[in-house]
Amino acid sequence: MKYYICDMCGARIERNELRYVVKMNIFAAYDAMQIELSDLEKDYEEEIHKLIKKMEHMDPKQLEEDVHKQFVFDLCRKCQQRLLKSPLGRRPEGSKVSDELPPFDVDDFLRQIGSG
Repeated sequence: MKYYICDMCGARIERNELRYVVKMNIFAAYDAMQIELSDLEKDYEEEIHKLIKKMEHMDPKQLEEDVHKQFVFDLCRKCQQRLLKSPLGRRPEGSKVSDELPPFDVDDFLRQIGSG
């Protein structure tokens, strides 16, 4: 029987259990540049050669991750709820995040929305 493993807590998620998929894209942010006439008149060939030379000594994987990295995670319901409460994993000072969740019946949920 096929099953999944929660990437956050390691719990086994059976095929008939509710599973959440989290897709995360991390990419370099570039603010819009204002280009002046003097920028267009510059010869950038030397700068480009210096940059290429510098990159030759860098790890290709690190260079790629400096620009873009994508993750896909499977989560159980408990971890999905935890992630929704604090997407970056930070808790406000003095707050306690409860691990108690009401039971969730996937079949009942599907019946309620007319898919079961």
